[in-house]
Amino acid sequence: MIIPPRRDLSPFAIDRPALLWSLEHCLRSTRDGAQLTVLALIDLREFNQVNQHIGYHAGDQVLAQLQQRLASIPKQPLGCRRTDGDKFGLIISPLLNAQLIPLVAKKIIDEITRPFTIGNQTVNLEAHIGFAIIADSNQPTLDAEKLLQSAEAAAKQAQNLRRPYLVGDASVNKKVRHKIAIKKKALDALRENSFELFYQPQIRLADGCTHGAEGLIRWNQRDHGVNPEQLVAIIEESGRMDDFFAWTIQTAIRESANWRGQNIATAINISASCLHSPRLFETIESSLNLWGAEPSDLCIEVTESTIQQDLDQGFHALNQIKELGVRIAIDDFGTGYSSLEYFKFIPADELKIDKSFISNMRKNPIDMDIVKLILDWGKRFQMETIAEGVEDAETMALLTELGCTYAQGYHISKAMPADQFSRWLAGEAN
Repeated sequence: MIIPPRRDLSPFAIDRPALLWSLEHCLRSTRDGAQLTVLALIDLREFNQVNQHIGYHAGDQVLAQLQQRLASIPKQPLGCRRTDGDKFGLIISPLLNAQLIPLVAKKIIDEITRPFTIGNQTVNLEAHIGFAIIADSNQPTLDAEKLLQSAEAAAKQAQNLRRPYLVGDASVNKKVRHKIAIKKKALDALRENSFELFYQPQIRLADGCTHGAEGLIRWNQRDHGVNPEQLVAIIEESGRMDDFFAWTIQTAIRESANWRGQNIATAINISASCLHSPRLFETIESSLNLWGAEPSDLCIEVTESTIQQDLDQGFHALNQIKELGVRIAIDDFGTGYSSLEYFKFIPADELKIDKSFISNMRKNPIDMDIVKLILDWGKRFQMETIAEGVEDAETMALLTELGCTYAQGYHISKAMPADQFSRWLAGEAN
């Protein structure tokens, strides 16, 4: 059942249900004999870069102007709503025939690519468009949600093929429907705080004491079939990483209050879009203040490849975080084609040795040499080292002998919910 749109919602708000409501009305009219109903899903390209360049407030003004332009394209506007942060759904009905879709696409593209002026700044946009159509009652089971999914899938395919637009199959194959459904569930879970953080201990090899815990995302549904890496990619593609990071850091700081004062740093990972977001520093600082945590209670983990996407901005963001007193770890070290030219400028406290080297170091001399090299780098640059993926006593003993500072992995413990980690710290876990 389609939920009717709320009357108190501004026209510019993100409101997928309002679009579906209008679309369902058009579909009923189409089945009663009216002409084609066409849905265009407009997916803006790299709009996060626009926000970073001109600021989020100015970016919202651009989106508001764009929505006004799109709504003026049909002679009788039936629905133009934001379905996501940088996506719009536009209903065009009636349309005489499907041969007119290229003309409609041209009109939409013209409005998108016509420059936007915000103050003294000019903004240029590009987009991919997915079209979905229904002409008669030959598809009685097709509803508004499936039609929107078809348009979303067509827009994604247009992006993959680097084409300005594509007309999708309204039947949408099972695999695509599943992916779109998972994306919707993930965004619903973010809005409803349905994710969890599990914590994997990091111990000091010299004495076996707990040094820290890495917070790892978990989704408590069993039927979605999405691993944590895929989940993060879905959130990233949806343009919601700022919100996701804010939830992650606030959850980690709130839950780590149970072991605060034990000199244990809680580590969380950060994506490329978050590292280059203007909201990053404010999110970290406000989260620490909100929950009364010390900056040293937190560690930000960032991969080499994330930093390398924009060295200047990456170093600037990391230096700000470092000056606040938050620890910084370089995650998956050794997999990102390290360069001494920039490595000397990284304001990091820890190097995390990727588990691919750790798991094979006792069998593969090359991996052993890489581990030794990273450990030597850590000592020379006065950084502590953490070995990931330690799964047996022999590997842990060897790392201790080689002078590695910390270790984490299944041999020590799997990741666990916050309450179980607290019991583990207290020696109550089995």
